[in-house]
Amino acid sequence: MTDSDSTGEELSEAARTRMSFPARVYLTGAALTGAAHTVVYILLVRYLDAIGLSDSEIGWIQSADAWGKVAVALPAAAILARRPARGVFVLSATVGGLAYAILPWIEDLRLLYAINLVAGFALTLQYVAIAPFLFRHSSSQDRARLFGLAEALPTLAAVVAAVVAGRLVTHWEGPLGGEAIATGRVIFGGGMLSLCAAAIFARIPLEHPAVEKSTELWPVFIKNRGVLARFAMPQFLIACGSGLCIPFLPLYFKDRFDMGAGDWGYLFASGQVLFALGFMLTPFVIRHLGYVRGIVLIEVASIPFFLLLAFTWSLPWAIAAFLVRGALMNSAYPILKNLMMQATPPGAREMQTGMNAALWGVGWVVGPLAAGHILEATGGDYTTLMVATVVLYVAAAVLSWLLLTPVERRLAQAGPEEFASEV
Repeated sequence: MTDSDSTGEELSEAARTRMSFPARVYLTGAALTGAAHTVVYILLVRYLDAIGLSDSEIGWIQSADAWGKVAVALPAAAILARRPARGVFVLSATVGGLAYAILPWIEDLRLLYAINLVAGFALTLQYVAIAPFLFRHSSSQDRARLFGLAEALPTLAAVVAAVVAGRLVTHWEGPLGGEAIATGRVIFGGGMLSLCAAAIFARIPLEHPAVEKSTELWPVFIKNRGVLARFAMPQFLIACGSGLCIPFLPLYFKDRFDMGAGDWGYLFASGQVLFALGFMLTPFVIRHLGYVRGIVLIEVASIPFFLLLAFTWSLPWAIAAFLVRGALMNSAYPILKNLMMQATPPGAREMQTGMNAALWGVGWVVGPLAAGHILEATGGDYTTLMVATVVLYVAAAVLSWLLLTPVERRLAQAGPEEFASEV
């Protein structure tokens, strides 16, 4: 082989693994939206508590975001399959940013619910579009890396956002006259970050939609109903479990350990660092464990740490359990999305993510509402919530193994088109 032949092969290999321009632009915008969503995520419950709302009222408002996912997920899947992704990302970031920016200026309970509902609409639009977009703009050589980066970069941005947001609340509490107004101002800043992300997303080149506008999506759903259901059912159990507990973790640390907003920001940021490291292990896990085995083993490994979080009254143990549990549970997600997109044929991928978003939304509607009433009835017994979550997570891991192992096996034997008709 000549030197020129060798150089040509190296360049060809580099070209195959180089990340595409649309993917790079998306990752930049996603880092900003990740920071924006984190600001609201870590502060909204504390803000609602600071303005005097009860646990059940907080649960009701928290459920609005999930209702937004339920209401828009499947219609969004039908729309997004026929629309270029650029406009979807821009619209999502713009509407979400405006909702976050307006929220701190609203006092009426029903309007707060409506605003969080709109934010749920916006977030779901982006969620449904992400995985199919990344799949289209990646090759088999760099797909696992790109899916990991798509989770890791927003997560690392969330680290910075969490630390800065918590410190700003602590710094502004005195000058602004209390935690409520200081937290509201920081949430407003999160809205501004999302609007900046919209400007970044506008640089994504236009592309052809996944399916023609004249294509009927109901036959697509019927043809792929088997593979759609196999992914949806385990995720629904996880959504119910996480919706029951995760929204109230800020209050768990506040009520059980008297943790302030600044310390919670640091803790959340530390968790995000571990999340990012877990996301970047996606290619390694897939290569050595495979998709389903990796997903299930990671989920099962997180269970003991969730039980420790439920029963401990030691702050150091609670912090350790929170960090390890979150890192493990979240690191399975890019592996799942990668398998989901490979097992679902073009034209049905948006529907796949839409169905998962809708069921996830149902879990986060039921969970916070039930959790708020349970906390009020039990005098703030977080242990009950966490044990119930563990039961649902174990059931989800078992169901994932039973339903997705055949998916991975058949996918190895046939392409997505042939596979979809067999499931």
